[in-house]
Amino acid sequence: MTAEHEPVLENPRDGYIDRLLYRPLARPLTRALLPTPISPNAVTLASAVIGVTGGLLVGSAGAGGVLAGVACLVWSGILDCSDGELARLRHAESRLGHALDVAGDTLVAVALLAGIVRHLARSGVVPGWPVLGALGLGVAGAFVAITWSEATEPRRRRVPGWENRVLDRILGPLTTRDWYVFPVAFALAGRLNWLVPAAAVGAHVFWLVTLALLLRVLRAAQVQGSAPRVRQ
Repeated sequence: MTAEHEPVLENPRDGYIDRLLYRPLARPLTRALLPTPISPNAVTLASAVIGVTGGLLVGSAGAGGVLAGVACLVWSGILDCSDGELARLRHAESRLGHALDVAGDTLVAVALLAGIVRHLARSGVVPGWPVLGALGLGVAGAFVAITWSEATEPRRRRVPGWENRVLDRILGPLTTRDWYVFPVAFALAGRLNWLVPAAAVGAHVFWLVTLALLLRVLRAAQVQGSAPRVRQ
């Protein structure tokens, strides 16, 4: 297979942790799995099972359980990168594989949140409804803002502005597994009770900044598109 026909292993939606940690560690695993009969979907399922276990363990009372949870989440991330590489190398990408990948990522995220809630309930420091409501609104706002950013990507990229670089290279990756860093850091510091208030503030800052940049670049694209063209 020539270099120009080699499949691209990277995912353009990779986050910072994917690029710095998971993707480099996934490459040797992908090479080892390539000659085996193990399917990409089997790797995806293994990633989900290990990730769900890790998410629940992060909410453990003891440091040993938290560290085991972190190790499981790292392994889950490595496998989650490897399954896509394996599918691309074998030309075995499918809708089922994509659906399993999305479902697995969602289950791991829910398990991590469940582990945190369990820890807070055990500690008796569950945040009040105003804080939980603020977090819910912030998460909803962040979801809407980043979804709009992705949907308008072709239109906003007509303008070579710095806003696109911030949206695509800084804010976009934060919606991937990168957010796991925050609960893991709070868990290792023994301060999971601080996580929900901090996340509530961070989510609102995220969607407000994303929305401001998005409106700015879309306005510039609209102005550029409506400008009269000069005949050559």
